[in-house]
Amino acid sequence: MSTRIFYALNGRRFDYNREIKEILKAFATDESSVNEDDVIEYLGAHTEPLAPEYEATINLWLSRIEDTDQLPRDPKLDTGDNEQHEPNDYDDDPYSEE
Repeated sequence: MSTRIFYALNGRRFDYNREIKEILKAFATDESSVNEDDVIEYLGAHTEPLAPEYEATINLWLSRIEDTDQLPRDPKLDTGDNEQHEPNDYDDDPYSEE
């Protein structure tokens, strides 16, 4: 889904099929086995410009993304503590290199 959104934000429609699963699996297991030209050809064959009626929606999305310096903070999670902590308690990891 994120790939389709990425394409849409760039004014393109990505209409993939089951072959993409094979490409991604090959890429994940042995990227050197994936022929870059074949992937580029596949992406080109399954991509087309979005219909013009989507332009206003895309521009709205892009304007909201561009106006955002950072993700909004969730006030329910805001403890007032601005100290940076590692997620999942990694700052207390006994195996850290510090």
